[in-house]
Amino acid sequence: HSGVQRVIYKPTPWIYHCYPAEEDLYALTYICHAQLTSRDISSTIPLDSLMTFGKDRRRGVRKATRAGVTVRESQDLATFWDILDKNLTNKYATHPVHSLEELTLLHSRFPNSIRLFMAYNDKGIAIGGTIIYEMPQVVHTQYISASPEGKRLGAIDLLFDYILNDVYANHKGFFDFGKSTEEEGKILNTTLIFQKEGFGGRGVCYDCYTWETRSVIE
Repeated sequence: HSGVQRVIYKPTPWIYHCYPAEEDLYALTYICHAQLTSRDISSTIPLDSLMTFGKDRRRGVRKATRAGVTVRESQDLATFWDILDKNLTNKYATHPVHSLEELTLLHSRFPNSIRLFMAYNDKGIAIGGTIIYEMPQVVHTQYISASPEGKRLGAIDLLFDYILNDVYANHKGFFDFGKSTEEEGKILNTTLIFQKEGFGGRGVCYDCYTWETRSVIE
């Protein structure tokens, strides 16, 4: 214990609780004397009370439907990873956090908890998709990506229309799109959070606390 000088703690967001469990937040304030050092914001949808999509998202759903786009669950991680990697490389000169081999390994170990949903054009070619992590209370999106054709046709809008309304509505507690912030919450990606809000997502904070161990000992 004497070697630990500082603790950095990220509480589990309340939407992931299967039962109320915020004793840690009380302890952080009055026992640890912790300071809130960063706050990210995620977008979350309660699956038992889905909202009507925003105008832009509804327009995308109609456009994709007219173009013959279809959505279904897939096992083709390689094709999705290729779409994702090309997007990240072209836009940010980076690669996905998980390699294709890592995603394949994770999926093989948790086949019922990690699912891939893909959108296809009228010729059956994959044009977008998302990887879903299922937990007891929450469905969480890890990656969302579409090809240039998928973006043009509104594939992501139809993809989430299917996932939210046909797959998960009333089957889980919450659908979590994940964070729309960078640099520990200091930068808000307004375009990204606007898209998520168009599906009905609303804010849930992901906090980080820090405290010095001597403040607890004293």
